[in-house]
Amino acid sequence: MILAVIGLFAFILKMRNKESQSSFNEDDLSKQERNIRYLILEGKSNKEIANELFISLSTVKSHISNIYSKLRVSDRRELLQKYRN
Repeated sequence: MILAVIGLFAFILKMRNKESQSSFNEDDLSKQERNIRYLILEGKSNKEIANELFISLSTVKSHISNIYSKLRVSDRRELLQKYRN
């Protein structure tokens, strides 16, 4: 009986963790963050993004940091994987 309860509890925790990892909301991104995310997905470098949007390189980096945080990714590779799936 105790093992069944522990197993059920572990299953519930696993499912909650899966949901929180896979769920992200586009509305959490500002318009500029969505623009930058789009350009990242197109393969643009930070410098190319800065030039295209007429903003500084440090502003691009700040937006990218916010994007990663909001979408729970740590780099461009993870961002690309998230949008391929």
